[in-house]
Amino acid sequence: MKSVFSKILVVLITTTNLMYAQTKLSYNLKVGDQFKMEQVANQDVAQDMNGKKHEMKNLIEGDFTFVVEAVNDSLYTLKFKFDRFKMVSTSSLMGEILSVNTAANIAEDDIEGKIFAELVKVNLTMMMYKNGKIKFIEGSNALISQMISAVGDIDDFTKEVMKESMKGEFSNESLAMSFEQMTFLYPNETVKIGDTWNNNFKGELSSNNTWTLKNITNDDVNITGVSIVNFFNKDTDVEMKLKGDMTSNLTTSLKTGFIKTMTTTSTVIGNSIMHRMNDLKIPTTISSNITYKIKKHVQ
Repeated sequence: MKSVFSKILVVLITTTNLMYAQTKLSYNLKVGDQFKMEQVANQDVAQDMNGKKHEMKNLIEGDFTFVVEAVNDSLYTLKFKFDRFKMVSTSSLMGEILSVNTAANIAEDDIEGKIFAELVKVNLTMMMYKNGKIKFIEGSNALISQMISAVGDIDDFTKEVMKESMKGEFSNESLAMSFEQMTFLYPNETVKIGDTWNNNFKGELSSNNTWTLKNITNDDVNITGVSIVNFFNKDTDVEMKLKGDMTSNLTTSLKTGFIKTMTTTSTVIGNSIMHRMNDLKIPTTISSNITYKIKKHVQ
Protein backbone atom coordinates (compact mmCIF):
# COMPACT_ATOMS: atom_id res chain seq x y z
CA MET A 1 0.00 0.00 0.00
CA LYS A 2 1.30 3.43 -0.92
CA SER A 3 2.05 5.76 1.93
CA VAL A 4 0.18 9.03 2.37
CA PHE A 5 3.45 10.82 1.52
CA SER A 6 3.68 8.96 -1.80
CA LYS A 7 0.11 9.84 -2.69
CA ILE A 8 0.70 13.51 -1.92
CA LEU A 9 3.88 13.43 -4.03
CA VAL A 10 1.99 11.96 -7.00
CA VAL A 11 -0.68 14.66 -6.72
CA LEU A 12 1.95 17.40 -6.56
CA ILE A 13 3.82 16.05 -9.58
CA THR A 14 0.61 15.68 -11.58
CA THR A 15 -0.54 19.19 -10.68
CA THR A 16 2.85 20.67 -11.54
CA ASN A 17 2.87 18.91 -14.91
CA LEU A 18 -0.57 20.27 -15.71
CA MET A 19 0.48 23.79 -14.76
CA TYR A 20 3.51 23.77 -17.02
CA ALA A 21 2.12 21.67 -19.87
CA GLN A 22 2.04 23.51 -23.17
CA THR A 23 -1.35 23.56 -24.86
CA LYS A 24 -2.26 24.54 -28.41
CA LEU A 25 -5.56 26.41 -28.15
CA SER A 26 -7.46 26.49 -31.43
CA TYR A 27 -10.67 25.44 -33.15
CA ASN A 28 -10.87 21.73 -33.92
CA LEU A 29 -13.99 21.38 -36.02
CA LYS A 30 -15.28 18.67 -38.32
CA VAL A 31 -17.53 18.85 -41.36
CA GLY A 32 -21.12 18.58 -40.14
CA ASP A 33 -20.55 20.12 -36.70
CA GLN A 34 -23.44 22.42 -35.77
CA PHE A 35 -23.47 25.03 -33.02
CA LYS A 36 -26.53 26.99 -31.94
CA MET A 37 -25.56 30.11 -29.98
CA GLU A 38 -27.53 32.66 -27.97
CA GLN A 39 -26.52 36.29 -27.45
CA VAL A 40 -28.04 38.73 -24.95
CA ALA A 41 -26.75 42.32 -24.82
CA ASN A 42 -27.86 45.01 -22.38
CA GLN A 43 -26.71 48.56 -22.98
CA ASP A 44 -27.27 51.68 -20.87
CA VAL A 45 -26.60 55.09 -22.40
CA ALA A 46 -26.46 58.23 -20.23
CA GLN A 47 -26.17 61.77 -21.64
CA ASP A 48 -25.92 65.14 -19.93
CA MET A 49 -27.87 67.60 -22.08
CA ASN A 50 -27.18 71.00 -20.48
CA GLY A 51 -27.98 69.70 -17.03
CA LYS A 52 -30.88 67.54 -18.21
CA LYS A 53 -30.20 63.83 -17.96
CA HIS A 54 -31.14 61.62 -20.90
CA GLU A 55 -31.04 57.85 -20.40
CA MET A 56 -31.48 55.13 -23.01
CA LYS A 57 -31.69 51.39 -22.59
CA ASN A 58 -31.08 48.92 -25.41
CA LEU A 59 -31.77 45.20 -25.27
CA ILE A 60 -30.55 42.99 -28.10
CA GLU A 61 -31.14 39.24 -28.22
CA GLY A 62 -30.23 36.83 -30.96
CA ASP A 63 -29.93 33.14 -31.76
CA PHE A 64 -27.72 32.01 -34.61
CA THR A 65 -26.55 28.69 -35.97
CA PHE A 66 -23.12 27.78 -37.35
CA VAL A 67 -22.65 24.69 -39.56
CA VAL A 68 -19.17 23.54 -40.60
CA GLU A 69 -19.18 22.85 -44.36
CA ALA A 70 -15.49 22.44 -45.20
CA VAL A 71 -12.13 22.09 -43.46
CA ASN A 72 -8.60 22.54 -44.75
CA ASP A 73 -5.18 23.00 -43.15
CA SER A 74 -5.77 26.60 -42.07
CA LEU A 75 -9.40 27.57 -42.71
CA TYR A 76 -12.94 26.54 -41.87
CA THR A 77 -15.90 27.26 -44.09
CA LEU A 78 -19.07 27.78 -42.06
CA LYS A 79 -22.63 28.55 -43.03
CA PHE A 80 -24.42 30.65 -40.48
CA LYS A 81 -27.76 32.36 -40.15
CA PHE A 82 -29.80 34.29 -37.64
CA ASP A 83 -32.57 32.14 -36.14
CA ARG A 84 -34.05 34.91 -33.98
CA PHE A 85 -33.46 38.63 -33.53
CA LYS A 86 -34.97 40.93 -30.92
CA MET A 87 -34.21 44.56 -30.17
CA VAL A 88 -35.94 46.95 -27.78
CA SER A 89 -34.74 50.53 -27.39
CA THR A 90 -36.27 52.99 -24.92
CA SER A 91 -35.55 56.61 -23.96
CA SER A 92 -36.31 58.49 -20.74
CA LEU A 93 -37.34 61.48 -22.89
CA MET A 94 -39.06 59.82 -25.86
CA GLY A 95 -40.36 56.49 -24.56
CA GLU A 96 -40.05 53.43 -26.79
CA ILE A 97 -37.95 54.15 -29.86
CA LEU A 98 -37.75 50.70 -31.43
CA SER A 99 -39.20 47.27 -30.76
CA VAL A 100 -38.67 44.34 -33.12
CA ASN A 101 -38.88 40.61 -32.52
CA THR A 102 -38.63 38.14 -35.40
CA ALA A 103 -40.15 35.40 -33.22
CA ALA A 104 -43.42 37.36 -32.83
CA ASN A 105 -46.24 37.93 -35.28
CA ILE A 106 -45.52 41.03 -37.36
CA ALA A 107 -48.37 43.45 -38.04
CA GLU A 108 -49.07 44.49 -41.61
CA ASP A 109 -48.14 48.10 -40.88
CA ASP A 110 -44.97 47.25 -38.91
CA ILE A 111 -42.33 48.27 -41.45
CA GLU A 112 -39.39 47.87 -39.05
CA GLY A 113 -40.63 44.43 -38.07
CA LYS A 114 -40.83 43.39 -41.74
CA ILE A 115 -37.30 44.65 -42.41
CA PHE A 116 -35.70 42.74 -39.53
CA ALA A 117 -37.78 39.62 -40.26
CA GLU A 118 -35.59 39.12 -43.33
CA LEU A 119 -32.59 38.50 -41.07
CA VAL A 120 -33.74 34.96 -40.36
CA LYS A 121 -34.26 34.07 -44.03
CA VAL A 122 -30.74 34.37 -45.45
CA ASN A 123 -27.74 32.06 -45.07
CA LEU A 124 -24.29 33.63 -44.96
CA THR A 125 -20.85 32.10 -45.45
CA MET A 126 -17.94 32.64 -43.06
CA MET A 127 -14.28 31.75 -43.68
CA MET A 128 -12.47 31.47 -40.33
CA TYR A 129 -8.87 30.69 -39.41
CA LYS A 130 -8.18 28.14 -36.68
CA ASN A 131 -7.38 30.85 -34.12
CA GLY A 132 -10.84 32.38 -34.70
CA LYS A 133 -9.73 35.27 -36.91
CA ILE A 134 -12.39 35.72 -39.61
CA LYS A 135 -10.99 36.00 -43.14
CA PHE A 136 -14.26 37.16 -44.67
CA ILE A 137 -18.04 36.81 -44.70
CA GLU A 138 -20.16 36.57 -47.86
CA GLY A 139 -23.88 36.98 -48.43
CA SER A 140 -24.72 40.32 -46.84
CA ASN A 141 -25.61 41.97 -50.16
CA ALA A 142 -28.47 39.52 -50.61
CA LEU A 143 -29.49 40.06 -46.98
CA ILE A 144 -29.58 43.86 -47.31
CA SER A 145 -31.49 43.63 -50.61
CA GLN A 146 -34.15 41.43 -49.02
CA MET A 147 -34.44 43.77 -46.03
CA ILE A 148 -34.99 46.75 -48.34
CA SER A 149 -37.47 44.83 -50.51
CA ALA A 150 -39.55 44.11 -47.40
CA VAL A 151 -40.37 47.83 -47.18
CA GLY A 152 -42.42 47.65 -50.37
CA ASP A 153 -42.61 50.06 -53.28
CA ILE A 154 -40.12 52.87 -52.65
CA ASP A 155 -38.08 55.10 -54.97
CA ASP A 156 -34.48 54.34 -55.93
CA PHE A 157 -33.06 57.23 -53.92
CA THR A 158 -34.67 56.00 -50.70
CA LYS A 159 -33.40 52.49 -51.42
CA GLU A 160 -29.82 53.75 -51.74
CA VAL A 161 -30.10 55.74 -48.50
CA MET A 162 -31.39 52.65 -46.70
CA LYS A 163 -28.68 50.46 -48.22
CA GLU A 164 -25.90 52.78 -47.04
CA SER A 165 -27.43 52.92 -43.56
CA MET A 166 -27.71 49.13 -43.31
CA LYS A 167 -24.14 48.58 -44.42
CA GLY A 168 -23.00 50.00 -41.10
CA GLU A 169 -24.49 46.98 -39.32
CA PHE A 170 -24.95 44.24 -41.91
CA SER A 171 -22.22 44.54 -44.55
CA ASN A 172 -19.81 41.63 -44.95
CA GLU A 173 -17.09 43.65 -43.23
CA SER A 174 -19.31 44.83 -40.35
CA LEU A 175 -20.62 41.33 -39.66
CA ALA A 176 -17.10 39.89 -39.73
CA MET A 177 -15.85 42.44 -37.21
CA SER A 178 -18.89 41.86 -35.00
CA PHE A 179 -18.68 38.05 -34.93
CA GLU A 180 -14.91 38.15 -34.54
CA GLN A 181 -15.42 39.51 -31.03
CA MET A 182 -16.95 36.12 -30.21
CA THR A 183 -14.53 33.91 -32.17
CA PHE A 184 -11.05 35.50 -32.26
CA LEU A 185 -9.74 34.25 -28.92
CA TYR A 186 -6.65 32.12 -29.43
CA PRO A 187 -2.90 32.73 -29.82
CA ASN A 188 -0.83 31.31 -32.65
CA GLU A 189 1.70 29.78 -30.24
CA THR A 190 1.26 27.12 -27.56
CA VAL A 191 0.56 28.39 -24.03
CA LYS A 192 0.48 27.09 -20.47
CA ILE A 193 -1.72 28.04 -17.52
CA GLY A 194 -0.92 31.62 -16.49
CA ASP A 195 0.36 32.71 -19.92
CA THR A 196 -1.00 35.81 -21.65
CA TRP A 197 -1.32 36.84 -25.31
CA ASN A 198 -2.61 39.85 -27.23
CA ASN A 199 -4.82 40.57 -30.21
CA ASN A 200 -7.15 43.35 -31.32
CA PHE A 201 -10.64 43.85 -32.67
CA LYS A 202 -11.54 46.42 -35.31
CA GLY A 203 -14.83 48.09 -36.13
CA GLU A 204 -17.24 50.51 -34.51
CA LEU A 205 -16.06 49.10 -31.17
CA SER A 206 -12.31 48.52 -31.52
CA SER A 207 -10.14 47.14 -28.74
CA ASN A 208 -6.66 46.01 -27.78
CA ASN A 209 -7.01 42.80 -25.79
CA THR A 210 -4.83 40.90 -23.34
CA TRP A 211 -5.98 37.32 -22.71
CA THR A 212 -4.91 35.00 -19.88
CA LEU A 213 -5.25 31.21 -19.74
CA LYS A 214 -6.56 30.70 -16.20
CA ASN A 215 -7.28 27.00 -16.02
CA ILE A 216 -8.11 23.81 -17.92
CA THR A 217 -10.45 21.29 -16.30
CA ASN A 218 -11.54 18.30 -18.36
CA ASP A 219 -13.10 19.91 -21.48
CA ASP A 220 -13.38 23.42 -19.98
CA VAL A 221 -10.80 26.04 -20.94
CA ASN A 222 -11.15 29.13 -18.72
CA ILE A 223 -9.84 32.40 -20.18
CA THR A 224 -10.07 36.00 -18.97
CA GLY A 225 -9.49 39.18 -20.93
CA VAL A 226 -8.86 42.86 -20.23
CA SER A 227 -9.17 45.40 -23.02
CA ILE A 228 -8.78 49.06 -23.85
CA VAL A 229 -11.71 49.95 -26.11
CA ASN A 230 -12.65 52.81 -28.42
CA PHE A 231 -16.18 53.40 -29.68
CA PHE A 232 -16.61 55.53 -32.80
CA ASN A 233 -19.84 56.07 -34.70
CA LYS A 234 -20.61 58.78 -37.21
CA ASP A 235 -23.55 59.78 -39.39
CA THR A 236 -24.83 63.08 -40.79
CA ASP A 237 -26.41 64.12 -37.49
CA VAL A 238 -24.33 62.66 -34.67
CA GLU A 239 -20.70 61.66 -34.13
CA MET A 240 -19.76 59.64 -31.05
CA LYS A 241 -16.18 59.38 -29.75
CA LEU A 242 -15.88 57.30 -26.58
CA LYS A 243 -13.09 55.46 -24.80
CA GLY A 244 -12.95 53.01 -21.89
CA ASP A 245 -12.23 49.45 -20.87
CA MET A 246 -13.72 45.97 -21.08
CA THR A 247 -13.36 42.74 -19.11
CA SER A 248 -14.14 39.28 -20.47
CA ASN A 249 -14.68 35.90 -18.83
CA LEU A 250 -15.18 32.84 -20.96
CA THR A 251 -15.17 29.08 -21.01
CA THR A 252 -14.42 27.29 -24.26
CA SER A 253 -14.31 23.63 -25.23
CA LEU A 254 -10.85 22.08 -25.29
CA LYS A 255 -12.16 19.56 -27.82
CA THR A 256 -13.82 21.88 -30.37
CA GLY A 257 -12.51 25.34 -29.45
CA PHE A 258 -16.03 26.81 -29.55
CA ILE A 259 -17.15 28.96 -26.63
CA LYS A 260 -19.48 27.47 -24.05
CA THR A 261 -20.13 30.74 -22.24
CA MET A 262 -18.71 34.23 -22.60
CA THR A 263 -19.50 37.45 -20.75
CA THR A 264 -18.08 40.88 -21.55
CA THR A 265 -18.60 44.04 -19.51
CA SER A 266 -17.52 47.45 -20.78
CA THR A 267 -17.85 51.15 -20.00
CA VAL A 268 -16.90 53.90 -22.45
CA ILE A 269 -16.98 57.64 -21.82
CA GLY A 270 -16.69 60.63 -24.14
CA ASN A 271 -18.84 62.99 -26.19
CA SER A 272 -21.68 62.87 -28.67
CA ILE A 273 -21.15 65.67 -31.20
CA MET A 274 -24.45 67.04 -32.57
CA HIS A 275 -23.64 68.35 -36.05
CA ARG A 276 -27.02 70.03 -36.55
CA MET A 277 -26.64 71.92 -33.27
CA ASN A 278 -23.39 73.74 -34.11
CA ASP A 279 -21.35 70.67 -33.15
CA LEU A 280 -22.60 70.74 -29.56
CA LYS A 281 -20.69 68.26 -27.38
CA ILE A 282 -22.87 66.16 -25.09
CA PRO A 283 -21.06 64.12 -22.39
CA THR A 284 -21.99 60.48 -22.95
CA THR A 285 -21.41 57.22 -21.09
CA ILE A 286 -22.28 53.77 -22.46
CA SER A 287 -22.21 50.68 -20.22
CA SER A 288 -22.66 47.28 -21.86
CA ASN A 289 -23.01 43.70 -20.69
CA ILE A 290 -23.01 40.96 -23.34
CA THR A 291 -23.43 37.23 -22.76
CA TYR A 292 -22.96 34.43 -25.28
CA LYS A 293 -23.74 30.82 -24.52
CA ILE A 294 -24.06 27.63 -26.47
CA LYS A 295 -27.58 26.24 -26.60
CA LYS A 296 -26.90 23.13 -28.66
CA HIS A 297 -23.96 21.32 -30.26
CA VAL A 298 -24.59 18.57 -32.80
CA GLN A 299 -21.66 16.48 -34.08
